[in-house]
Amino acid sequence: MSIQRRCNSILNVWIVACAIVLCGFLLATTATAASTPIYGPTVITQPGTYYLANSIVNSTEPVAILIQCSNVVLDGKAKTIDGTDQAGSVGIKIYNAAMTLVNVVVKNVICMDWESGVVLSDVKNSVFEKITAKSNTYYGVLVGGSSGNTFDKLTLADNGYDGILLYGSSNLNTISNSLSQNNGWSGVRVKASNGNIIQKSKFLNNLNHGIYLHDGANYNTITQNTITGNLIDGIKLYQDCNFNTITKNTITKQFNGAGLYSFKSDYNTISANTIQDCHNGIYIHTESDNNAISGNTIQNCTIDGIVLRNDANYNVISGNTVKKNLATGLALDGSDKNIIYSNIIRENQVQGAWIAGSSQNNVIFNNYFYNTNNTKFVTTSANTWNLTYGNVKSITGGKYSGGNSWGQPNGQGFSQVTPDSDGDGICDSPYSMATNNIDKLPLKYKKK
Repeated sequence: MSIQRRCNSILNVWIVACAIVLCGFLLATTATAASTPIYGPTVITQPGTYYLANSIVNSTEPVAILIQCSNVVLDGKAKTIDGTDQAGSVGIKIYNAAMTLVNVVVKNVICMDWESGVVLSDVKNSVFEKITAKSNTYYGVLVGGSSGNTFDKLTLADNGYDGILLYGSSNLNTISNSLSQNNGWSGVRVKASNGNIIQKSKFLNNLNHGIYLHDGANYNTITQNTITGNLIDGIKLYQDCNFNTITKNTITKQFNGAGLYSFKSDYNTISANTIQDCHNGIYIHTESDNNAISGNTIQNCTIDGIVLRNDANYNVISGNTVKKNLATGLALDGSDKNIIYSNIIRENQVQGAWIAGSSQNNVIFNNYFYNTNNTKFVTTSANTWNLTYGNVKSITGGKYSGGNSWGQPNGQGFSQVTPDSDGDGICDSPYSMATNNIDKLPLKYKKK
């Protein structure tokens, strides 16, 4: 009996093992069968998983792969979809005029030599990753009226226009961990689209701007990007681009433009960016109002560090370090009612602050000026250079707030040579810089 039971036990184990192997084989066969190979230009009309079995080379089709349904995965398997630069041609297009498409995944593919490499129209909640779109005559990736999509690990290079363009209410998309370089226009352009996130990416050597927002691009976030060597501006906000957040970016070597340029754009937050070796650092221009510019480091620019020009009003400039620029640290030209405080403005070669164009009613206090020439005035309009005497610690470490610290590298700055007999951190005499511009409570100098 024991021998019989042992044989039955062995037989049962053998049956179970065979069943497991058979199930695994069937599952693998089913999975393989569920992935449909693509060998050439294709229209996908049914949900499912598809993959490129081979590269498509020198295709003359207007669209190489057209996806017209939701719930599709297209895996390029690192193969190439190559066109012949024909007008209107597209490598991969996701569009159906009859419906919004959702849950589409396109990955691991190279699209080149089309008018546009990848085109989305009315696509939502989809994923595009590890896509290279290069050498297309217009756009690497063109996104129209499409929202809630994720673009990750894109490489966008040598396209005739933008690396990637979001337009027509393409909202709430995220671009991450991508590289956009050597494109004929901008690395990424956002037109009339809101709530997008552009993060942790590199925008290099594009022939226009690194990142360009325009014509009503609002509530977007641009963060932790590296922006270098673009021909004009690193980041540009143009015409009604409001409530955007631009933070923690590194922007260098924008030789013909600004690290950040704003035109007629309001209520933006520009903070904790590092900007250096640009033409200008941060340039706020023409009716750009109520922006908050704080905690940025701006240095070694060939002209000015921070510029407010042509009715750039009601902005708050605080906590920035602006140093070693070849002309001016802070320039106000025809801009009123700005609040400028707690900035370090030092070692700028021509002057620390330049006030021109009837700039008036600005409040400038608790700043640390340390330049050979701290101010230059081309206006007699009145500005306020101090708050009332208050029990608030100053930028130089004194117990009381008041005006600004005025130092010079030669040791002859007003705050350096004027006594503070009662030791309260405020100089004993006011500092008259120009008509209608007097610091009534200059801070006693302390080296920073």
